[in-house]
Amino acid sequence: MDLNSILGALTAGSAVNDMGKQFNMNSNQVNSVITSALPTLIGAMQKNTATESGASSLAGALASHLGDGINLNSANLLDGSKILGHILGGNSDSFISALAKKNGVSTNQAGGILSAILPMLLGLLGKGQKSNNVGIGGLGGMLGAILGGGSAKPQASGGGLGSLLGGAMGDKNNNGIPDIIEGFMK
Repeated sequence: MDLNSILGALTAGSAVNDMGKQFNMNSNQVNSVITSALPTLIGAMQKNTATESGASSLAGALASHLGDGINLNSANLLDGSKILGHILGGNSDSFISALAKKNGVSTNQAGGILSAILPMLLGLLGKGQKSNNVGIGGLGGMLGAILGGGSAKPQASGGGLGSLLGGAMGDKNNNGIPDIIEGFMK
């Protein structure tokens, strides 16, 4: 599992068009929001695995969303909003605002897209965890590998989609976390 396959799964089929219709956006805007947000979301999850309780909480969330498919019609937006709060703590609103500004959409549109994809993202990560037999202690490494590095600190890969996405919102120190959100995750 890598960033390309996750991005492909979240934007496959009619998902992007369906989200565009639901949130009054064109497919390019939906793709842009997802592409810009994905490295930060995965990086924040990886950061949360630094503590035993954070890793355990994430493992529980991955297990509970294991059956979630890639289907907007079954996406629970309230659940997605709660997931965002767990991932980013009290910084969800700031992240949504920055994401909306970066992509030229409203905060309601950006927040809606995130709420729609997060249960699906956790389902994909849960399937990856299960198929690769990754234990709670290995979640940080699994997420780091998805971002393009295997360390406990997110890293963008040299070239390719990892560095493109990692820098989508500005990443001056090339750690895979956009500068605008990095301060919130400390």
